[in-house]
Amino acid sequence: MRVLMAWVLSMSVGSLSSVALASDQIFTGTFEGTGRACSGALHVRAKTIEWESAYSVCKATHYEILEKTLDRDRERVVFHLKQRGNRCRYSVIEVEHASGYSWNVSGYQSLEAFQKRDLPEWGNSPLPERQVLSCLMTKTD
Repeated sequence: MRVLMAWVLSMSVGSLSSVALASDQIFTGTFEGTGRACSGALHVRAKTIEWESAYSVCKATHYEILEKTLDRDRERVVFHLKQRGNRCRYSVIEVEHASGYSWNVSGYQSLEAFQKRDLPEWGNSPLPERQVLSCLMTKTD
C-alpha cells in the first residue's frame, strides 16, 4: 500500500511540474503579413519583438507578456512593448493561432485600447487612438 501511495504521489508531483513547464514555455516565431496594410513581418524572439508593416515600424524591443495561453486547443499571447520608437504605432501586440499556418495579429496603440477592446464605443470608434490593425499572418518557422 505504501508503494502504491508513493507512486501516486510521484505521479501527481510529476504532472504538476509538467503543467508549470507548459506555462513557462517560450513563444517565438516569424510571421509574414498578407495584404497591402499587413505586408511585412513580425518577429517574436525569446526576449524581443519586432513588427515592420506598411504603416508602422516597431524595431526590436523588449516586452512583457500580459496574457498567455499555450495549449492544444488555443495558442494566444499578448505582448506589451517596453519601449517603442516614434514610427511604431502599437504598444500592445496580440498573436492568436487561427488555423494551420494562419495567425491573427492585432496591434493596439495603447494598453488602454487593448483593455477596452470589447467595449462597443471603442471597437467601433473612428478616433485614431482607438484604431486597431488586425492582420492575418502566416507563421513561417
